[in-house]
Amino acid sequence: MPPIPYDAIARDNYFHIGNRELTNGRLQNYFNGCFQQAIDAVACYPAWACVACIGGGATTAEFGNMPRHCPVCESRQVFEIATFQGRASIVGKVFESAVRYLLTTGFELPAVSTPGNTNTHDIEVTPKVAIETKGSPRHVQNPDTTVTTIPRPGLERSDTWKKAQANALKFRRQNKNAPFYIVSNAVPADLVGYRSDEITGIFNITQANRVNSLIAEIRAAI
Repeated sequence: MPPIPYDAIARDNYFHIGNRELTNGRLQNYFNGCFQQAIDAVACYPAWACVACIGGGATTAEFGNMPRHCPVCESRQVFEIATFQGRASIVGKVFESAVRYLLTTGFELPAVSTPGNTNTHDIEVTPKVAIETKGSPRHVQNPDTTVTTIPRPGLERSDTWKKAQANALKFRRQNKNAPFYIVSNAVPADLVGYRSDEITGIFNITQANRVNSLIAEIRAAI
């Protein structure tokens, strides 16, 4: 499989924002477009197949979330074809690129990807500010024009939130004073405005007022 041009995808979809006023709708369209284009690039759509049907000489496979049983033969021998784990890396990388492109192009901040041996965060705005990105799509459009709703995107997944906390703790042990931000396109209600000794702040990058607040904090830090 050829490498996915994550940065080019971010650039291609930035027309949703352009030089216009930042709004929630424009931000959402930008990130949604990046997610969809990355998934289209590798055809990693949510899909499932029935092994029992295949064993009987029939082919039962559909786009969408895996059902509890096959709608044709009622078997529970149904399995995901394109798994969440397969998409997670792809959408995570394109989300990081999209966030970084927004910071550099929209706000002229010196945001760069962290070195390959850094596993606590994805973006640095000079060595003074660390940003961990945790984003994934809420909806995916399939080739047959159906739309699949993806449960618990972004920080709505408890394991994603736990990983972000662990990264923040590890970062703080090595960096006592540098700000550590988490950005996502999906922030559950109990994490809105969250701050702790390890996490300087959590920001929903699809909300214009939260983006502007994040930018103000970053500029003050650098």
